[in-house]
Amino acid sequence: MPVGKWIVPVVAAALAMATALAHAENSDTPPQFPTTVFAQGANSASVTVGDVTATVRLQRGAKPNPDTDKVWLQVSTGILPVAQASAPDSGFDVPDAEASIAEIDPGNRHPEVYFAAFSGGAHCCTKVIVAEEQPHGWVTVDVGEFDGGSDYLQDIDHDGLAEIVTVDNHFLYTFDCYACSAAPLVIYTVRDGKAVDVSTDPRYLSAHRDWLAQLEDSVDPSERWTSPGFLAGWVATKVRLGEGAEAWKALKEHWDYAQDAGEETCLTGVDIDACPKGKIKVMKFPDRLKLFLDRNGYAS
Repeated sequence: MPVGKWIVPVVAAALAMATALAHAENSDTPPQFPTTVFAQGANSASVTVGDVTATVRLQRGAKPNPDTDKVWLQVSTGILPVAQASAPDSGFDVPDAEASIAEIDPGNRHPEVYFAAFSGGAHCCTKVIVAEEQPHGWVTVDVGEFDGGSDYLQDIDHDGLAEIVTVDNHFLYTFDCYACSAAPLVIYTVRDGKAVDVSTDPRYLSAHRDWLAQLEDSVDPSERWTSPGFLAGWVATKVRLGEGAEAWKALKEHWDYAQDAGEETCLTGVDIDACPKGKIKVMKFPDRLKLFLDRNGYAS
């Protein structure tokens, strides 16, 4: 991990997120929803709510690696199997995978099954799948792969329905090192067999404001205006709250343009090595950030 002056403040934000959004593997804090994980030496584990049972088990895979045990989820109602899904190979002696039963989509008869498995590697990745009942039968919904190994399932607005809460991984490494990067919250739900990004729903404004407070508390006030990694996530979170104009005004007033030599940026959004001829421009940080935010849904 690169070492720099911004590691301490932004790692503090990352730790705040870990505390707020997840129960650590060795934590005494119980999960928010009925959850099962592998015990030491076990090759299966189950959790049941009503007539829905979620089972995770190790099974020797055929592809891509026949010598590696793969983690599978099986969902049953009563004695009838209704859905299954698999996770990427991880190589852990004790697989880092879990299944929870929670009400996510209120438009069907049974609660949903949340399945998350960590593949390992630096900052990557947790695969999240939700199994839910549809009129034609159960389906598995690929919600995505997210940074880290946390449990993202929580009822963030306290309405009895669970959401999948993470941060926008586009921000990590974009303007600074991983440990120097802050990012806004991203909130997903599942509706009618599809993953839906509901981050901009007004019901989650309180969650975004709490997250903004954590980001701001993590940075020394005398240093906050010199960290592009922090400022990118901070401005984006302010945009989520409808305070984008205020954030941009503050950034432009405090940013040291004279010390910013600018960086080559591809105006089309692709990597600089693949940028079309004539589409590369040297841009200072605020201009690069504006281009990035507009492209990723944070236009203010």
